[in-house]
Amino acid sequence: MNDRLFLHDKTVVGNPYAHYLRFTVYMFLFWLLISQTFTVKFIVMGLAASFVVSWVCTPLFMIRNHDQTKKYFALGVPLIPFAVYVIWLLKELVLANIDVAQATWKKSLPIEPEIIRFQVGFDNPLAIALLANSITLTPGTITLNVDRQGVYEIHALTPGAAEGIRSGSMMKKVAKLYKEDETFRLLEG
Repeated sequence: MNDRLFLHDKTVVGNPYAHYLRFTVYMFLFWLLISQTFTVKFIVMGLAASFVVSWVCTPLFMIRNHDQTKKYFALGVPLIPFAVYVIWLLKELVLANIDVAQATWKKSLPIEPEIIRFQVGFDNPLAIALLANSITLTPGTITLNVDRQGVYEIHALTPGAAEGIRSGSMMKKVAKLYKEDETFRLLEG
């Protein structure tokens, strides 16, 4: 199918018109930010450029799922819930930093590396990537692998980091953010 006809593509998740308009608004705000000129002439030029750039680029921001049956808009995450998630993630980063620092400085706290495997039912590749990257950003944990069946392999450095992964709280937050399946299953081995 011609990507220029993305507005009529039935494989796009969500409303393609809303995706196009959202991207147009982002482009126009970017135009205002870089031009910093608010005369009518420049605002009209900025609007026209934003509509054209969005028409050309919106299909490039459509990301297919693993089985190639759906397309997700890369900028389709709601901004306020995403900001709330980022604030929560920053809090988790601080707590994980403290956990790892205590484990390395105090001999009484154990460093017990282990591999944890779990499976999620995400279809959106952006949710899959956000979860993997959020885990890797958190000190004491690294995402080693994510396969097509949604199985994550995570290396956890400390018991606290391992418990954080086993709780599934990060996965649930990402699932809620992207409106994905919240099924979380720990795997053996």
